[in-house]
Amino acid sequence: MLAAQAIDRCRNTQGVAVKPATTELPVVVIGAGPAGLAAAANLVDRGITPLVLEAGTAAGATVRDWSHVRLFSTWGEVVDPAAEKLLAPTGWTRPDPATYPSGGDWAERYLQPLADVLGDRVRLGATVTGVSRAGRDRIVDADRETQPFVVHVAYADGAEERIFARAVIDASGTWTTPSPAGGSGLPALGEKAAADRITYRVPDLKDPAVRAR
Repeated sequence: MLAAQAIDRCRNTQGVAVKPATTELPVVVIGAGPAGLAAAANLVDRGITPLVLEAGTAAGATVRDWSHVRLFSTWGEVVDPAAEKLLAPTGWTRPDPATYPSGGDWAERYLQPLADVLGDRVRLGATVTGVSRAGRDRIVDADRETQPFVVHVAYADGAEERIFARAVIDASGTWTTPSPAGGSGLPALGEKAAADRITYRVPDLKDPAVRAR
């Protein structure tokens, strides 16, 4: 409730607002994947209000893209202690800690329940398009470190919003920007020309179309 009140005080019809005290503001977490949701759980454990902004339509959206891939880590290694603490009152129990979940298992049996227990502290379809400091830009930059963050958000329905935050945690990951095949962080020679015949991810060979390709 505190976060919602703070956000409401931070906006008007022009998206510009009078900033509240920094201590009243939420910590914005970009991304509702494993790292982002674990960060939110740890913030809750410390009495700090998180606000998780997820561009996808579900928690763990990118994990669901590789739901067919089995993790190299066991359940015992991929459940955050603070998240488990938050989930425990709901009756949630960790799967066999010695077994290896697939991406789909991880999303459905852990990430989604965690997002559910966080409730309205997680917003879906919310893409962060910019982060700045309140009242500061390329020209005015004095005392930047003392100002709250301003997070510009675009929603799936076309709406936009600016949210003040006491801190911002970027847990958006690199799924949408895979590393090129070449060395030195550059594309290999001919890589761009052959882009339609290259995949950077583990293909799902159970999908007939993918298998045929």
